[in-house]
Amino acid sequence: MAPARERFVECSDLRIRVVEEGVSGAAAVVLVHGFPDTLRIWDGVAARLRERFWVVRVDLPGAGGSGRPRGRDGFRVERVAGVLGEVVRRVVGRPVHLVGHDWGSVIGWRAVVDEPSLYLSFTSLSGPDLGHVRDWIGRHRWDPVGVVGLVRKSWYIAGFLVPWVPEAVWGLPFVRRRLRAGRRELVNGLELYRANIGRGAVPRRVEVAVRQVELVNDPYVSRRHLEAAEPWVSDLTRTPLHAGHWAPRTHPDQVARLIGDFVEGREARRVVVITGAGSGIGRATAVKFAREGALVVALDVDRAAARRTADEVGGHAYELDVTDSAATGEVARLVVERHGVPDVVMANAGVGVAGPFLQTSEEDWRTVVDVNLWGVVHTLRAFAPHLVERAQGGHLVVTASAAGYFPTAALPAYSTTKAAVLMLAQCLAAELKPHGIGVSAVCPGVVNTDIAGSTRFAGADAVEQAARRKKAARAYRLRGFGPEKVAGQVFRAVERNTPVVAVTPEARFVRVANRLSPRFVRWLGRVVNPT
Repeated sequence: MAPARERFVECSDLRIRVVEEGVSGAAAVVLVHGFPDTLRIWDGVAARLRERFWVVRVDLPGAGGSGRPRGRDGFRVERVAGVLGEVVRRVVGRPVHLVGHDWGSVIGWRAVVDEPSLYLSFTSLSGPDLGHVRDWIGRHRWDPVGVVGLVRKSWYIAGFLVPWVPEAVWGLPFVRRRLRAGRRELVNGLELYRANIGRGAVPRRVEVAVRQVELVNDPYVSRRHLEAAEPWVSDLTRTPLHAGHWAPRTHPDQVARLIGDFVEGREARRVVVITGAGSGIGRATAVKFAREGALVVALDVDRAAARRTADEVGGHAYELDVTDSAATGEVARLVVERHGVPDVVMANAGVGVAGPFLQTSEEDWRTVVDVNLWGVVHTLRAFAPHLVERAQGGHLVVTASAAGYFPTAALPAYSTTKAAVLMLAQCLAAELKPHGIGVSAVCPGVVNTDIAGSTRFAGADAVEQAARRKKAARAYRLRGFGPEKVAGQVFRAVERNTPVVAVTPEARFVRVANRLSPRFVRWLGRVVNPT
């Protein structure tokens, strides 16, 4: 790997500063900064990309070590895009993957249109094409709310167009410290706005593959700015990143990963992890997500059952006892390492314990709490930090139960654990919302799964245990509500970010009744044996 090397290239009467580093001969990635930055904003990103690619960073005209154009026209997007193309031909000498941030992205849009053969792909961060935006406003002129919503993000531009005032503001030291920029970059960068804004930009079709990285917390660029490109780009993908405007500086790991994946053409396939995936709701949910194109990772305490599910859906299987915190953490590490950070994690593993409180032994309590509560806690603690660190959102699903909000003498232990995970899911939803991670608690009700045949009936001997399990299993079969219906509800909950899903009619009825008349639900719980 070659160390970083600075050089200057004479292009169109300008002296352009370039920094090169990385693997010579590998795919070339060119990084272009915006306002009021220099190529230094890419330091962290370049440090991560140079292990796999040949990385070239460019100081735009008037910024960093590059020369300033003689007149304002030298800052026109088409002129700067031409300079960029000349730099690529002289420094790299072959087609490159272009990455632009802010004005670097605005310039990148023009570059890939003017010289498409020079660019293999384009990654755009927080900088729309001016022509695309103008076209979007024209197409939405009868939607004043939408147009105002787009324009208000760019309120500061009006101030930049006023003569002399911005230059005076840039002279204040505390302003420069706040913006982490030098006065030269601030003053020269104003010319990008003054040379291009309001000049009647024309939208042009883009044939190069484009990935827009949507910076969710960006105060200057909205989803509408990004959607403006959709009618004009033949091959467009969009990936959210829960970061602010200066993501290349604040989130270099995540930005570098997104760039690298796009350059290497990695398929963006949703990864779904499910515990208790060997049978019942877990298996049905694995099948549903696989049919929707996801890569499923099936986890189950029964290795053979997990393997059968994985084979059926073309996924991967791991043996896991969710009551073992260390083992759960290790499996999470392996999954992330081998298959990537999951987009959906479903903490589904569970066991049933039925019988009155006075007949439920300490061992029964420990079993149901260890699996139904601690198993969920271990699963979420192992996987959720990876989703937060990735900063691309995701979804967590917890399999709770209608028993979690239906008090009954028949299921004190089971209901307690399910009420606990129902509350845990709602608390976690509030905590993770700023990270773009949704959380859903699924409350199935009476569903025909294997849990009825494996439920522990407290206080019953072996003969009575078998008889009760057989009776419960028969009742579940007669109910006729299969796990595949629950799987459909899980999928919809993830797509719609639904916090609590009562699946069966009885589960929905009890949930509504609990709000209207808790006293009625308590009475009902004394006469009905729910699951």
